[in-house]
Amino acid sequence: MDISPLFLTPIRLGVAFMAIAAVVAVVRRRRPSLPPPPASGRPRPVPPDLAGDAGFSVPVSMTDYDWAVRLYQPRPLLSVWERRVLDTLRMQVPRGYHICPQVRMADFIVPRGPDSTVNRQAFFKIASKSIDFVVVDEGTGAVVLGIELDDATHARPERQYRDGLVNAAFAHVRIPLLRLAPGARVDVTRHFHPVPA
Repeated sequence: MDISPLFLTPIRLGVAFMAIAAVVAVVRRRRPSLPPPPASGRPRPVPPDLAGDAGFSVPVSMTDYDWAVRLYQPRPLLSVWERRVLDTLRMQVPRGYHICPQVRMADFIVPRGPDSTVNRQAFFKIASKSIDFVVVDEGTGAVVLGIELDDATHARPERQYRDGLVNAAFAHVRIPLLRLAPGARVDVTRHFHPVPA
């Protein structure tokens, strides 16, 4: 009985394992890996080129957020449709007003009830919701009109809940809200009285 294959199998497995390990090492060297987020407890040391004051007057270590910063990529603020609507709004909105895109609702609508806990809950309902465009009175800084572009995503149940909240909040604070469907004619002129020259 020939038992040589029994001795060669572990050798073959060892060679195969070493080959796989070599390939993995080469791939890791070519592609820099992102450090995992720090586990709770001891912070991970930061290389000197990542440490800095990050624009603060007190030096700040980036150990808490440098892993996340490496993931960020820029993207356009406005879609093609939003840019077209903005161009139309610029022609229609009279002097004395500014058009601001992608404004967070909580920046111009705030809860002011007697209970701070309830106020906080109400704030979080709108904190992450933004309006496609708001028109601001140049003299007062107040929002005088909101404009929402309702694409196909607004038909989803979760978006309908969000839209209901937005509609109710605008109605409560008495700011007109104009909703536009794709292809709808953009006309905001009826919302403004011309400012004298």
